[in-house]
Amino acid sequence: MEAFRADGHLTEEALRMLAQNQEGFDDLERLEIAEHLAFCDYCLQRYTEILETAPLLVPRNSCQRSLWVRTRTRTLRLVTSRYATAAAAVALALTVLWGGERVEFVHPVFPEGRPSISRQLSSWTGEISESLNQTMAGLSEFFDNFGRNHTARGGIDP
Repeated sequence: MEAFRADGHLTEEALRMLAQNQEGFDDLERLEIAEHLAFCDYCLQRYTEILETAPLLVPRNSCQRSLWVRTRTRTLRLVTSRYATAAAAVALALTVLWGGERVEFVHPVFPEGRPSISRQLSSWTGEISESLNQTMAGLSEFFDNFGRNHTARGGIDP
């Protein structure tokens, strides 16, 4: 069977056999037909018209049910995550407002022999502050002396 007419276009019989996926072409002929359809708009239009009349394939397993389940699950997660946080914040705010008068904050009392962390931190910050003050005073004295010597000599010597 000839796949091409004398003018170089595909025959109607070749297009029908191709659309119905019938055996009749070897691999080389199928490759030539595919190449021709890739650049010939006229034959591609005719092939498309033949395919329009062919029945549509129906999938063996439909994915509609599983897609609906996944869509509902994602929607539920989105609503839950979006509004659960707001509901928890409102519940916490109402609990603090209406139940706050019964709450008592008690500070623990440490024995005098055991220093608390806040006392230790305050002593450390005092030591650090004193050390920084001494360092800054020394630097200030150094720059003052440097400035006096610099202006007394009339600038930097080359």
